[in-house]
Amino acid sequence: MCGIGGMVGPGADAAVVARMMVAQRQRGADGDGLWSGAGVVLGHRRLKIIDLSDAGRQPMSTSDGRFTIVYNGEVYNFAELRRELRDVRFRSGTDTEVALHAYARWGPACLERFVGMYALAIWDERERQLFCARDRLGIKPFYYAQQGEHFFFASEIRALLAAGVPRAVNEHVLYDFLARDFYEHGDDTFFAGILKLPPASWAIVRDGRIGPIRRYWSLAADVDEARVDADPRQREEALLSLCTAAVASHLRSDVPVGVALSGGLDSATLLALLDGAHPDPTRVEAFSFDFPESAYSERPYVAAMARQTGRPVHFVEVTAQRFADSVARGCVRQEEPHAGAPISAYGLCFEVAREHGFIVMMDGSGIDEGLAGYERFRPARWADLLLSGEWQALNQELQAGGIATRAARRHALAQMHAAATPCGDVGKGQDLSSSVRPDCLTADFVSHAERPVAEFERPFPDCLRNLMYRELRYTKLPRALRFRDRLSMAVGTELRPPFLDHRLLAYEFALPPEELICRGVSKALLRRAAARLLPDALRLTAKRSVQTPQREWFRGPLQQWVRERIDTPSFWKRGWVDRTTAIHAMEAFFRGGGDNSFFLWQWINLEIWAQQLLDSAVLDRARGDEPAAAMVR
Repeated sequence: MCGIGGMVGPGADAAVVARMMVAQRQRGADGDGLWSGAGVVLGHRRLKIIDLSDAGRQPMSTSDGRFTIVYNGEVYNFAELRRELRDVRFRSGTDTEVALHAYARWGPACLERFVGMYALAIWDERERQLFCARDRLGIKPFYYAQQGEHFFFASEIRALLAAGVPRAVNEHVLYDFLARDFYEHGDDTFFAGILKLPPASWAIVRDGRIGPIRRYWSLAADVDEARVDADPRQREEALLSLCTAAVASHLRSDVPVGVALSGGLDSATLLALLDGAHPDPTRVEAFSFDFPESAYSERPYVAAMARQTGRPVHFVEVTAQRFADSVARGCVRQEEPHAGAPISAYGLCFEVAREHGFIVMMDGSGIDEGLAGYERFRPARWADLLLSGEWQALNQELQAGGIATRAARRHALAQMHAAATPCGDVGKGQDLSSSVRPDCLTADFVSHAERPVAEFERPFPDCLRNLMYRELRYTKLPRALRFRDRLSMAVGTELRPPFLDHRLLAYEFALPPEELICRGVSKALLRRAAARLLPDALRLTAKRSVQTPQREWFRGPLQQWVRERIDTPSFWKRGWVDRTTAIHAMEAFFRGGGDNSFFLWQWINLEIWAQQLLDSAVLDRARGDEPAAAMVR
């Protein structure tokens, strides 16, 4: 795990790449390095996870000097791939060296063999080209910018800005965020000219220019090949087997492993599987956040898990003031606008984990996307039953969901229509309500920033799996992956999500829909299978979204703090939000109008983000506060 970066083109400059590495130094405090060739410079920041010796230093080259790699992430099946490369004389025990030699042997086809999370760049000295690739789900970041005859890439946007890439707002992305609460859904970013390499993709850079982006994996194709047994008991066995194998592979580490917990089924399942997979599970400690407001506290649920497993749990209490104190640094760490109090709370977990010496952390990300755990998936299931004429099954699902009155069924029909329409509910809540205030945007901003809602591929024949795929590939999961990468790397920890193993996801997407949602119960197959691992009180607990007291904080102890951060001359001068309308909306909220505080967070977040990453010299100051990385060639 680390930070990578580089520059390709006729004027590639080691000093520029050194600045890029300084800008993302928090991603790796255990070493740094630069490699320079004609028309190329590669940089690296190291966080030691596997093979803690200097043999794992990057950039890393093959013995003949043809290939040089910078790599961020983990290929969990590196030991198995190393055995396939038996004729190679390895000089380290790292997965980095395995990835390097896998590319030297199989070229881009090596990616089809990798199981893990990674972003990498490999320079081919003979062909004078750079191979760039990103893992199947986009767990690890890869940003790039094309500036004239030069190509820049990095793990974080800050590194590109430190290289001199212009700081300009992508107003189309900004509009989607402000008017639709819709972002991280494409390859662009909040910065004009800075793009993301898509998940499951690779590209070749020659002469400072990136070529066609090629896709190497399709979930739908894997789903078509997945085998699902007709026997429900065998399905339980298969699901648990895949989950167990994923957790076991993610435990490969030469540093301590901890786990980030919420109070739900996913975390409980992860803990139970860790107990069976880790050689000494007492060494795996858990970390969770808690709010002093009892209505939002997850402590009772997390404590129940701790008692079940006999594992210590470290809680970090998140108060209104602690949240407010963390906002500015959180905005800089995230680099782009984000979701507010839940992100800040989760970030504090990683800070405490690092203080306790845990460098690798796991969490339960991916189960809800793979097994239709979110409430918003239910209307898609209903829509499939409606469209296929399965009236009795539809009625059973609606009754199980408490939808009995005529008004409730009319609303459910609207939800089904949205679920069956491409992007019909983008940016809306489960009840089709919106948390944003497009009415507060200036007419001038809307006139030149608005664009149609993007339409996404729908690779499956049913509404449920297409919505699950959209959340996995384009909307909810990409946001969460960016948030969590920055939160963990900001304090020098590596976050691993075992339930995003692509083989597990393919099996889950191949399951019959009744194994996902059945009689109003989500993640039905997992709840049955978990009977072998968990007491009923844990495995049958209803899905709870992470809720925070942000609304109460903004109306109460942080009300003046909110006013001071929104009602500033610099914010109004940006021309995005109309002051008169916005002040009216803010004061109405303070007086008790509605429960939605998210639009206020958006405005606070945007202004702090703009001050720190667009206006100020924060990044420029970072250029000179550390010596340039040592050259390794």
